[in-house]
Amino acid sequence: MRRGGLVRLGIVLVVAAVGASTAAAGEGGPIARLEALGRALRGSPAWRAPYRQTYLPAGMTEGEEVEGTAWVGWPDHALFSSGTPVNQRMAMDGRTVRLVDLEARTCDDHLLSEEEWSRIPLAAVLDPQRALDRFSILALGSDGVTLVPRQPGGVARVEVVVGPAGLPTEVVVVDPQGATNRLRFTDWTAVDGPPAGVWLPQPPPGVECVAEPR
Repeated sequence: MRRGGLVRLGIVLVVAAVGASTAAAGEGGPIARLEALGRALRGSPAWRAPYRQTYLPAGMTEGEEVEGTAWVGWPDHALFSSGTPVNQRMAMDGRTVRLVDLEARTCDDHLLSEEEWSRIPLAAVLDPQRALDRFSILALGSDGVTLVPRQPGGVARVEVVVGPAGLPTEVVVVDPQGATNRLRFTDWTAVDGPPAGVWLPQPPPGVECVAEPR
């Protein structure tokens, strides 16, 4: 998969990981941490934070880093603007994932299939009773959780570290080949929504978004 695809996967799983917080309510340990995270996220229509993303290919000691601003809305919205000045916008709105590259003047859309949708942790939110059938939910340190799919798929595990404010400070996505996508967040701020109220970014003038084949 090209890097754009890996970045899109990272976005989906960021929202999926922080969205899995209603699964298996009522139990202690990591479930209680997820419940608290869910309550924090639902406390505002959207949240905004600066972020730094590091992508490290399997077997490598150095990776690629980008910085930008993230907007996240419960339960299935996200927008990431990266670069200075901004050169990429990546977003998810429901089951639509979009990558806009302002330098390359491209816009790629991907509609999550039923199979893809069922494999991401966000599916646990929409069907809480089946959450533990799909994922092992484990404690991570003193303030985090690890989600491990029970069936092989596009991700090996997702780790979420929660900060003092109850919102994620770090999300790590590890794919089956061992590549790591790490996102660190700081200074979460409650906001009404994304810029101009639109989650999916517009393509460059004169460019049409291309839907990837299933």
